[in-house]
Amino acid sequence: MKLRFRNTPRPIAICFSLALLTLTPRAPFTASSGNAQGPKRVVLTPSKVLDEVSEKRKAQPSLTPLELADYANKLIEEKGFDYDFDVCGAITKPQLESESTHSYRMHLSSGGTLIFSFTVAAAMESLCGECFSDFPSLSVTRRQMTLIADGKHYRVNRPASFLLDEAELVDETMRKVLRTWQLPYQTVPLGVSADGTKLYVDVYQDGVEGLVLELSEDGLIQFRARSETQLQGEGTEIEKHPKDPKNAYLSFMEFQAGGKKYIVRFSAPCT
Repeated sequence: MKLRFRNTPRPIAICFSLALLTLTPRAPFTASSGNAQGPKRVVLTPSKVLDEVSEKRKAQPSLTPLELADYANKLIEEKGFDYDFDVCGAITKPQLESESTHSYRMHLSSGGTLIFSFTVAAAMESLCGECFSDFPSLSVTRRQMTLIADGKHYRVNRPASFLLDEAELVDETMRKVLRTWQLPYQTVPLGVSADGTKLYVDVYQDGVEGLVLELSEDGLIQFRARSETQLQGEGTEIEKHPKDPKNAYLSFMEFQAGGKKYIVRFSAPCT
């Protein structure tokens, strides 16, 4: 095949141009540029915010719940909160007796892909055989999540195989879903905000009594002093409810907030 040039130069000009190309240094390839070396690899390290909050309380026992919540929320902004994903469907060889490291390519919401590496806990540590991995996250929804690694934020499309428990606000028929919250770990809801937009769950960590986690439908999570939430006692378990033959842990609870009744559907923790 012949190469066709527009305004073909004379032979001497061609030789001179080739010489310049030979002498001109080329920019080095970088992993982040999506070239032959492949996409950049990002290591996800658990933020362990709950541990830090607990240590803060031990070091400064005089802190009020409001002050402790403010400290904890600043940690979330900096490091993210650990969402406990079940990634059994995303990894090839889950380990039963030891932790294992795995990699997974995710699509950035802005375009392109990155490879994320993460540690999966030993499967034998889970009562129901899940493959749990803590992802430091700023927000998580069904479709997207913002991960934090080395102080950088990565907005990615959430893979369908990265599973979390959910809680759903339903109508009085207990069948129509009005709102959905992603749970950071297996838990039982504590209550709902007066306007029905926020869900509250307990914090299972020594030294953080007086705090709860507040979940929003847009995926944001923050600590709140329990006294701020105006939680009105414990919810009431609903015994007569629609069944799901595929979910033996399906549960419903009724909460009172702001003079209204709210019903939340969720899966009770595996036992």
